Amino acid sequence: MERTRTVMHCARVGATTRGTTTRRTTTTMTRRRRWANDGVTRTRVGRAMVRTRAGARENDDDDEDDSRALKMTTTKIMYDGTVVFHVYDTLEAPTPIFKGFLEGALHVVEVARAHPNFVSSHFHYALRDAEQRIDSKEANSCFNYVLFDDVRAEDVWDAFEDLGDSIEMGHLNQTEHALACREIATYAPSNTNTRSSLAQTCVKRQEIVSSGKEAPVFGFDESNVVMFVGVKMTNAPSVDAWMDTLGITNAEAIVGSGSFQDASLFEVATCSKRDETEHRFTHIARVSLGPCASDVSKVQAAEDAIRNACEIVDAGALVAPYACVYNIGKTGTPPGALPAVREMAKKKKEAESQGYASAAT
Repeated sequence: MERTRTVMHCARVGATTRGTTTRRTTTTMTRRRRWANDGVTRTRVGRAMVRTRAGARENDDDDEDDSRALKMTTTKIMYDGTVVFHVYDTLEAPTPIFKGFLEGALHVVEVARAHPNFVSSHFHYALRDAEQRIDSKEANSCFNYVLFDDVRAEDVWDAFEDLGDSIEMGHLNQTEHALACREIATYAPSNTNTRSSLAQTCVKRQEIVSSGKEAPVFGFDESNVVMFVGVKMTNAPSVDAWMDTLGITNAEAIVGSGSFQDASLFEVATCSKRDETEHRFTHIARVSLGPCASDVSKVQAAEDAIRNACEIVDAGALVAPYACVYNIGKTGTPPGALPAVREMAKKKKEAESQGYASAAT
C-alpha cells in the first residue's frame, strides 16, 4: 500500500484541489514517486515512464490493462517548466532610464538571460507593419514569450529577483503584464509521441546537453503565423472542450490541416507584480497557424473565428496575429542590438532584390 500526496485534476481546467490518493500494487508493478519540488508526478506503466503534472489528467484505474493505461496517461504530456508571457497594453517610452519601448523591453530580456533557469526568449511582432505600429505606440503590437526549465511558475520570480526589478525599470510609464504560466493542455496533431511541442523540444535539448554538447536555440520561424489568445474567465472551459471554447477548432478548419501546426493552453499562476491578485488573463493560448501569412483573408477569418468564440466568455479577450522575429538564447547577440541587426538585414535584402531586378532588365 502506497500513499502519495499529489494535486488532482478537477472537472474544470485550472481548478485543482489537494488530496491524498491511494494506489494499489498490480501485476504490472506500477511504481510511483515524487521528484522534489518540480510539480511533476512520474508513473511507470510497464516499461514506459510517463508524466502528468498538476492540472493534467491522470488515469487512476489500476485494473485496466497496460495498453489502455499507457494510452490514458500519455494523452497529454506537458512542458515541465515555466512560460512567462509578457504583454504590453501601452508602449510609452520608459523614460528617464530608456529612450524607447523596445530599448526597455529588450533590456528585460538581457537580464532574463542571467536567470539560472532561462532557456530562451521569443519576441513577437504584430503580423503586419509591426515597426510602424510599435513606433506609433499601438497597444499590444508585440509580446514576448520566455521559457524557463526546471522551475515552477510560483517560484520563477524568487529564483532571480533581478528579473522583477528589471521589468519595473524597463517598463516605466507603461501598463504591462509579465505572467508566469504552466502548460495545461495541448493539441499537436503532427506529434505522434503525444508530447506538446514545448515538451518535445525540451527533451531534444536535454538529450543534446547530456551528450556534452551545447544545445542550440530552438526557435520559431518568422513565416509562421502565431495567434495570441488571452482570456479572463470566471468559469474555465472543460479540459476536453478548450479548443472549441476558444474557437481554435474553427481556426484550424479555416487554415487547413496542411498549414495548422499546434496549439497550447496555459494557466496563469503568478505575475511579476507581487501585490497583484487578479491578473490580466486567467488563461493564455498560443496557436500556430503555420506559414499562411501571405493569405490575408484566411488569417483574418481564423482570427475572427477565435475572437468571436473568446468574446462569449470574455468581452475583453485579446486575440491578435503575430510573427516571432527574435529567438534569443543564453548567449549570442545582445538583445538590445537585435532591432539594428534586423534593419540591416532588411536593407541588404532590399538591395539584393533591386540588384536582381536591374540585372533582369
